[in-house]
Amino acid sequence: MKLESVRIKRFRSIEDCELTNLGGFNVLIGKNNSGKSNILSAIHAFFKCIQGGNVVTLQPPHGGEIDFYKKETKLPIEISLNFSLSLAERDALIQDIVTEASQVRNAAEGLDPGLRLVATVSITPPPRSFGYTSRIALENAGTPTGKLPLAERTILSITPQTARELRDRLSVAKRARDDAESLRRMPRYIDNDEWERFRAMMGRELKDRPSLRSMLRRYTPPGRITPEALDALESAIAASSSFQEFVRAVEGIASEKEKDALTIQQEPLGEKISTFAGEEAAVPRYVQSLLGKMSNIRVAHFTEQREPIGKEEAERLLSLKVTRGGPEILKNFQETVSGLLGVNIDAFQSESRSRDEERSAEMDVDNFLVEVNGSGIREALRLVLDVEFENPNMLLVEEPEIHLHPALETSVMRYLKRVSSTRQVFITTHSTNFLDTPEMNNVYLVTKLGSTQVQLLDLVEAEARIPAELGVRLSSVFMYDRLVFVEGPHDEDILREYASKLGINLSQVNAGFLPMRGARNFAHFASSATLSFLSKRQVRIWFVTDRDERDDSEIAKLKHLVGPNAIVCVLKKREMENYLACPRALAQFIGVKRELSGPPKGRSAPSEAEVGTAIDQCVEELRHAAIERRVAKILCRPLYPALDRVCDRSGGNTIVERVSQEVDTMIQQLEQTKESAGRVFEEQAGLVETRWASSKLSIVPGDELLDMVCQKFGVRFKKESGDGARLVGLMQASEIDPEITDLIKQLGSA
Repeated sequence: MKLESVRIKRFRSIEDCELTNLGGFNVLIGKNNSGKSNILSAIHAFFKCIQGGNVVTLQPPHGGEIDFYKKETKLPIEISLNFSLSLAERDALIQDIVTEASQVRNAAEGLDPGLRLVATVSITPPPRSFGYTSRIALENAGTPTGKLPLAERTILSITPQTARELRDRLSVAKRARDDAESLRRMPRYIDNDEWERFRAMMGRELKDRPSLRSMLRRYTPPGRITPEALDALESAIAASSSFQEFVRAVEGIASEKEKDALTIQQEPLGEKISTFAGEEAAVPRYVQSLLGKMSNIRVAHFTEQREPIGKEEAERLLSLKVTRGGPEILKNFQETVSGLLGVNIDAFQSESRSRDEERSAEMDVDNFLVEVNGSGIREALRLVLDVEFENPNMLLVEEPEIHLHPALETSVMRYLKRVSSTRQVFITTHSTNFLDTPEMNNVYLVTKLGSTQVQLLDLVEAEARIPAELGVRLSSVFMYDRLVFVEGPHDEDILREYASKLGINLSQVNAGFLPMRGARNFAHFASSATLSFLSKRQVRIWFVTDRDERDDSEIAKLKHLVGPNAIVCVLKKREMENYLACPRALAQFIGVKRELSGPPKGRSAPSEAEVGTAIDQCVEELRHAAIERRVAKILCRPLYPALDRVCDRSGGNTIVERVSQEVDTMIQQLEQTKESAGRVFEEQAGLVETRWASSKLSIVPGDELLDMVCQKFGVRFKKESGDGARLVGLMQASEIDPEITDLIKQLGSA
């Protein structure tokens, strides 16, 4: 059987979610508290509830009020698993059905080989929580899990009323079997003298009998024997004339209890159940057989809190050295660990320090006891040991990357990927290494907006729609609910620091930042394919870019380029650093820089007034720089040959002639640019002069301004070293420009 889909309802953070198209290696990735672990716990709970092939379990692994979605306990938890069957498994099922219900032979043998097996386990609410298999059916491959199939394909359907009747019968039968087990244990712990003492107590008045009950309970497991069984014991003591006769009487009572348990479970049900063969008064044997085969799927669930490696694992390794065929198994196991983790493991018998001290097995990792190795090696070794020793058919692993170095994390991922060729593997992770890997197919994004939801990520489409040269990792596309494209990585640091100052948590709205490495790449990142794909994923998108020397017409073109799929925010000032020219914060920043560089003693930080004066002076010194940048932008635009004209053969010219003509055209354009240089300079100087008095702090290059001011006080402002975010960290919320405040509030809005 291979698990193909899972549907979970009303379990913890999950109201109703489904995993479809499951493969051999399945990755559930998402934020903390999104519900990833709950999905694995539900799958594990399904198999625990059918353990031993039982239709009903009195002790489900979950069933407290906290295990129900929003603690609403009116309806049961439902976990539905959909399996594909091999031809041999399908034929065995048909044979089991026909053997027990020959009248449905034609219907059973006519079943479509492509049908899938779906089974649903329900866990009822407290106070008497129990689990039961509420439905088993054969469905078309395209039928959504949990939807009702055609009636003739139903193998088992149990109503809540019938489930309660089965629970009550199982509970009574269990008590009878527990009594039988407890009764059989008693003769092992008492002798003839004890029996004589019991006999003497039987002669006392009835009011003294409770002391006998107390003595009898000492020889039975706590809570495992009923008052009725104790009554039978007292009767056996009173009726027996010897200890041997008492032992035979106790064995007879235990046998009767076991017969009672069997009789109770074999009695016809008052409430009928639906089966493949129609209405039945008992659970068919073919259903029990099918559940038994499903329960034989060995499932290993590794939670985040794993047991440390210890004596048990060391003894298992040591035993391989002395068992037939064991040394070869141990050698293969050692080679696996060495190739995966880069360490050598072995097991030895410990040295006893005294004659009386018991010797035990110890495990060595690179000639050191395993206990003194790092947590990363121990965690990875724990996982490998469990997989190799237990050999499960299904592996559920929570956060395999815990404590692992990135290189070791990659090794563990490859190991899990390799073992998934012979079993199904499910992992939950926060690591983007499990997403940004080309060979990954079954990756599921787990989110929680009210309740846990699961989305199978279409990585193939994403790779096709998002050009690789953009450097946009798939984890960025799928892990965030909103993306902010900025010109450089330092802009992200500055904006996040602004948000912190304003008390706005961008992580709560799951905002991610992507640097474009310069405004010239805007069109590349804002391609319609990329934006439409992100919009389809309902990712909100912003482009935050410097104004530089752009005019209104250029800004309008940028907004037209992205259309309705994104918000374009062009700063009103020249660049992000222009918003940092705050005299008080800059004075404090210079003081910190001086301390870090070891200034001469007695040299204090400049005053706010001194820094304010320096800012005014530096702004004036940068007037010509502002003009020059505008002139350079206009006159130094790149000039490219028109390849369409060069390749146009309709005029009859040769390729050499066409290239020469295109070069002449470019020379003419360059000459025109050269002739217009003076005029352009005068025009731009006039524009700057017109705006200078009111907007000079917005026009000059911001990073140059901050560095010039700092140099006047013997330090430097280095944009590439993250000084922008450090400067914002020294600002007060009231000193942040209203434009930036509005932008941050917009990015952090619900």
